[in-house]
Amino acid sequence: MAKSSLLLLILITLFIILQAVFASHSFSYPLSVKNRRIVEENTGKPVKLRCANWPTHLSVMLAEGLNKQTLSNIVTNISSFGLNCVRLTWATFMFTRHSNQTILQTLDALKLEETKLGIMKYNNDFLNMTHPQAYAFVVNQLFSANIMVVADNHVSKAKWCCNYNDSNGFFGDSHFDPDEWVQGHILAAQLFKNLPNVVAVSLRNEIHGPNQNAADWFRYMRQAALAIHQENPNLLMIFSGFDFASDLRFLKETPLNVEPKNKVVFETHHYPYWNPTWDHEPINTMCAAVKSDLEKKDGFILSDDHYDSPLYFGEFGMDFTARIPSDETWLTCMLTFLAERDIDWCWWGLHGSYYFREGIVDHDEGCGLFNFYWNGSNYPQFPQRFQLLINTLQDPSSKAPYSHILYHPQSGLCVKADQNYNQIKLGDCKKASGWNQEGDKIKLNGDHCLKSLGKEGDPAVVSSDCSSGDLSSSWKFISDSGLHLQDNIGLCLDKDRNSSILVTNKCICVRDHVGCLDNPQRQWFQLVPTNVE
Repeated sequence: MAKSSLLLLILITLFIILQAVFASHSFSYPLSVKNRRIVEENTGKPVKLRCANWPTHLSVMLAEGLNKQTLSNIVTNISSFGLNCVRLTWATFMFTRHSNQTILQTLDALKLEETKLGIMKYNNDFLNMTHPQAYAFVVNQLFSANIMVVADNHVSKAKWCCNYNDSNGFFGDSHFDPDEWVQGHILAAQLFKNLPNVVAVSLRNEIHGPNQNAADWFRYMRQAALAIHQENPNLLMIFSGFDFASDLRFLKETPLNVEPKNKVVFETHHYPYWNPTWDHEPINTMCAAVKSDLEKKDGFILSDDHYDSPLYFGEFGMDFTARIPSDETWLTCMLTFLAERDIDWCWWGLHGSYYFREGIVDHDEGCGLFNFYWNGSNYPQFPQRFQLLINTLQDPSSKAPYSHILYHPQSGLCVKADQNYNQIKLGDCKKASGWNQEGDKIKLNGDHCLKSLGKEGDPAVVSSDCSSGDLSSSWKFISDSGLHLQDNIGLCLDKDRNSSILVTNKCICVRDHVGCLDNPQRQWFQLVPTNVE
């Protein structure tokens, strides 16, 4: 090893040790699994992963964006999105074939001169690092900001993922040698021993292609899991299923049986273009169908007696820059699925650009939370839309009683009453619990009831009169989506068009809904269970 590389490795190691000694943390590592929740292994305290994907798996094999902003600026701004985690992707060949290759050598081989100049301007030290050294350096910068890492083995050959027949999708494909893949995991796990904020490894992203079969999946996933755990027993191990991480049903017939079970997490993905009929079908019907499909293919893990594992939503995202109305509709539906089960999640993606993707230099990423220049956001509404989901809502170890948050997923806001219990409106989700459904009553703090004044456009109120004979305080959830809250005369709770006040209006697309393509989502409300303050 050249002296310069040896010195660089010593400096990185010293940086790791100093960070471990002096940094202040929000989490106690390592993590484990208990009662279908990710928890701190030492305390049992629940830890909810709220992440964004940060690709490192494409041909440059370097965390994207370092030609646009300094690493410290990028990392500092990650928490502004409400995130505590990134899913930092990597390619098998980065460890098995290119581990001694420097970032500079790779950029020169790809003839990415402008990219090199950008990295030289903002993050010059990276150019002489090898790919594993650069990965470790990024992880440690995240460590200093109390940000956890899910290390995701995204591909074998470093490239964009995925196409069905890309030879990178399943064991035995020309770019997916199982033995080399296991060796890559062993080398990665060795690196992660010195990186305590790498809390989990995702064994493989989006299995796909014509060669998918359960026998080989079980054989090689179990082999890799054993090797990873022997090398680094602190890591959670995340497993995804067939058809681009959308189908785990084969686990119903044959349990995974990987030990230790308290390190096993399962993963699913979803995107709006997987169900392209949002514009052509009633939205209540579409949302119900999509959530039913998710439950059938992946969500069953949360109730299957064979498993005590959580479900991690490892990828979901939409193009913020295209502003497709049906994508917003899909997102609102997804938020209800995640909120109800308090599922750990990871947005695709963090990044606003790629160094080199599918033959295009400086390719943009419309799904990125950062914009193209990494100096602002593609979606400033993200912190509000996700404000409920960034919180841990359910703690199985808590002795606190359950109540509910009345959630409005289209806005990301929650229903709250004013101090005098007169008016209800949408506001932030802090201290928004206290709602419960008791028969046909929607009660707040046990002694006030949601009440309709019985006219279109009139505000909904809360009242201390919760008597069984008071029909104006009778409500039920209706429609295919189950998200419309209807009063006793057939009006639905609705967000006022011009304010945050809640009113009652004619229900949208709930009766004779076939052929109704109006968007009902401003009338969607959900009682989300919580036992966490």
